[in-house]
Amino acid sequence: MKKLLLTGAIAVAVLNPLVAIASPIVRPIKQSQVSGQSATFQIINIWNGHGVSISFYGVSETIKRVWIDDPSQILIDTDGCLEGINLKCKHSGAGLVHLRRIQKLNIRGLPKSATTHLTIITETAAGERKSYHFRVAPSNGKPQYSQIAIVNDPQVLATPPPRTLEPLVQTINTTRQIRSGVSVALTNKWLKPSDELYQRIEKLIIYLQKGDELSTAASKAVVSMELVNKLIELGQPLREIQNSKFKIQN
Repeated sequence: MKKLLLTGAIAVAVLNPLVAIASPIVRPIKQSQVSGQSATFQIINIWNGHGVSISFYGVSETIKRVWIDDPSQILIDTDGCLEGINLKCKHSGAGLVHLRRIQKLNIRGLPKSATTHLTIITETAAGERKSYHFRVAPSNGKPQYSQIAIVNDPQVLATPPPRTLEPLVQTINTTRQIRSGVSVALTNKWLKPSDELYQRIEKLIIYLQKGDELSTAASKAVVSMELVNKLIELGQPLREIQNSKFKIQN
């Protein structure tokens, strides 16, 4: 019986090329999105039994202090000793913060709120201090990611190239191919309109239509680039699919 179940699971994965790549583990967030004058509150969801880490490894910054305004249902741990979290801390510093949900505690005087504010203070190798701000939300349902990775913003060109219609045309073509790929997936019953994945792909398309770059839209919609590329490939004209290495197995 177990052998049959295993065989069935393998068959589903072979027949449905979208199954194994539905949800990315890491959700990248640019520094400018959570620190500085252009920052906006990025929501971090914490699910039951599924903690989420915030990593500063990619920007080579050291975490010095962490505050969470409502500690009644979120526990904080770090990969190093931090003042305010550890009782004895001679050398304060960490590179990763781990958030874990617990059953809500009744703390006298603490207002009830659906979300809470998380502040993280870091220090660069040059000694510059930075503050990062997040909105943490206890959530239900299926976890969508395990780690938030803070990444550097792309370097801005000193002399920007003249604006052309080419990026807009590329975005329109990409959006059309993704929609075509979704249609193929729906036709082959690899995807259903009721699926959570379908809703996230729709969000991706909306972000593209609003002018976001493909990688940015995918990150905001929590859709992996591997899945995006697969949908684009599925959305190509039939003659292009036949000439490509990708084959749909029935």
